[in-house]
Amino acid sequence: MTEIIKNWESFALKSGIFSELPETLRAHAAQFSGLRGVACFGKAEKDELCYCDRSPKSWRDDDESVILCTPEVEKELALKTPRARHLVVDDPRAGFIDLTRQLLASNTIEVTALIPRPFGISVTARIGTQSEIHPEARIDDDVVIGSNCTIHRGVWLQRGVKIGDGAVIGATGINAYVSRDGRLLDFPHLAGAIIGAGVSIGANAVVMRGVLTSTVIGAENIIGNLCNIGHGVRLGERCWMSVGCLIGGHTSIGDGATLGMGSVIRDNLLIGENTQIGMGSVVVKNIAARASVFGNPARSVTAIKAGPSR
Repeated sequence: MTEIIKNWESFALKSGIFSELPETLRAHAAQFSGLRGVACFGKAEKDELCYCDRSPKSWRDDDESVILCTPEVEKELALKTPRARHLVVDDPRAGFIDLTRQLLASNTIEVTALIPRPFGISVTARIGTQSEIHPEARIDDDVVIGSNCTIHRGVWLQRGVKIGDGAVIGATGINAYVSRDGRLLDFPHLAGAIIGAGVSIGANAVVMRGVLTSTVIGAENIIGNLCNIGHGVRLGERCWMSVGCLIGGHTSIGDGATLGMGSVIRDNLLIGENTQIGMGSVVVKNIAARASVFGNPARSVTAIKAGPSR
């Protein structure tokens, strides 16, 4: 699973690229010849499309991607990424959203390259009644899926995963962007949800798939009933999440962490390995490794003994 997290993620175009560009990008139609796929800025490879609508905090000097950018940002990118193709538009994010929505609707974009092919369901997997599995999902050996579950596009359930009744894996998360022309846009979730070997996910839990970076759940985690894991979350191995925990998008949690019943962790945080979070706590700041926290907002306390080893 560590190797998966380190990999850069891209989404290739299928044969017979899109037939028509959205209106927001038509002025650059000639520049889309030879486009191979899409990815995040800074992670896109040669002839892959990304966008940058603010001064970049990091970049690659050898970047040969195709970058949608504003006139202001293009001046900076011309110095930092001289080998890339810079396509100047009024609203790069809206243009990227318009295009990727169209690619998804026309089924001309691949599932994340992090998920090995072929897709499909192992003959040793057991699937409950009324469960639905998207044809572009991968279900490995000895997986058990309960009744009335939904497994969306771009989900990879590795060997021995157990999914409780009514769980939804790979749903889209909440996101919204108001474009410069006043449209309210949902950013398409191109990435996947990768569930590591031996993970147990409880009844009616929800795991979102990622937008441009996949949600990755490490091996041997225990995730209780009614938990909700946001898009792009990275959960280490051998973690314990009790009933009703909520993790906001793009938060990373280290190996061996314990989340007490009803814990809430906001988005974009770093939670260290072997942390202990008391039940009902609301975490709004990063937590160092091996710390114990409790309360709303969560504060450091003496060691908490929680989870299966208490």
